[in-house]
Amino acid sequence: MNRILLAASLLCLASTACSESTKVSDDLRESSANLENQTGRTERVEAGPTAKPVRIGEGGPRFDACQSVGEVGRHDNGALPVLSAPFDAAEKTDSLAPGQRVYICTRSIDQQWFGIVYDKAPPAEDGASGPRGPGDCGVSSPVRAKRNYDGPCKSGWVESIYVVLVAG
Repeated sequence: MNRILLAASLLCLASTACSESTKVSDDLRESSANLENQTGRTERVEAGPTAKPVRIGEGGPRFDACQSVGEVGRHDNGALPVLSAPFDAAEKTDSLAPGQRVYICTRSIDQQWFGIVYDKAPPAEDGASGPRGPGDCGVSSPVRAKRNYDGPCKSGWVESIYVVLVAG
């Protein structure tokens, strides 16, 4: 009995899915009204890749806004390009020299890109020896919720293979 009901239901469903049809003459009448755009389609405009802001606070309200610190390693071109979005075709906004410290705030889904925050101004000399931090960019303490970074420092996207994790 259940098989008969199932078969009848599928038959009804299939017949209702196929019941609506259009005539070619209807489409011709509508398309002839607009001779400039006969297909009725709008032209796709190939816009450049849009910027994707770096997000902070992804670890939650109990962790720093950016959970890691990294150091820029050697790049083929000397300086590591900073891009506006996590893909090769994105606009180059800056470049970082080897040894530059950055906050790593987020990652792309494929882990190929880091969303970073950085301060290119040299930190003040404090007499301490050893590597210095990336500067105070307002991401070393927790934030209430995830949000786009809009602080005093610069931000962007870099390829993760050129950044060595230092802390975090």
